[in-house]
Amino acid sequence: MASIKDAFEESFHDHHALTKYFIFAIPVYYCVDLYSKNDNNFWAVSAAVFILLFGFMIKCTSNVRNGKNYVLPSFNIISMFWDGIKGLVALGPIIAICSWLGGTTGKFLSEYFPDPASMRVWYFIIWGLLVSIMMTGYLCYARNFKISDAYNIKTIWNSCVDVFAGVLFMIPQILLVNAIIAGPITYIIWLFFGIPHPIAVFFWSMCLILNLSITGHYLAQVDYEAIAGDEKEKDRII
Repeated sequence: MASIKDAFEESFHDHHALTKYFIFAIPVYYCVDLYSKNDNNFWAVSAAVFILLFGFMIKCTSNVRNGKNYVLPSFNIISMFWDGIKGLVALGPIIAICSWLGGTTGKFLSEYFPDPASMRVWYFIIWGLLVSIMMTGYLCYARNFKISDAYNIKTIWNSCVDVFAGVLFMIPQILLVNAIIAGPITYIIWLFFGIPHPIAVFFWSMCLILNLSITGHYLAQVDYEAIAGDEKEKDRII
């Protein structure tokens, strides 16, 4: 079963982990600073940072899923940025299609289920299924960075429900990890410096990078356990 404990420990104790969290927190902090100043460059910079961080997470997933002895990507920001662009290009269509289906289906069902409580249940079911399809496509792509893998209909159909269950179990666990790790340090910063404060913002930025690493690691475990196919059969043989 996928373990958030293993994901945290291996992400935290990885080679040069704290240095990498510090470095990749800098652009996140810069984005927050631009937002606080209502700078016109915020949206352009945040888009670039989003691509960079997506490349960071997808590399973490790929490293763990392919059995590397490390979790975090290298210091090569250009390579990571390129991986983020390729990942968005590869997964953009499936994200767009699922988002469109979610919006369209929601409007259609609202005509037949006027009760808000019933609609919330249906929204959860529909969006849960669509998000699981997107996550399964992400995991399939992250293994070998092949666009065709992200649209393997058979794999997605057979595994999306298990992937969604794995993601659901991850959410409360990662919230607990953040409460244990980030909560006390945030409290100390609040006592000495107050909040908001640049030190607190930078610490939270580092926590975001750590969370991306943990999430990427955990999703790789979900991939290994949940996604059926020829590769899983080969893993069993090995």
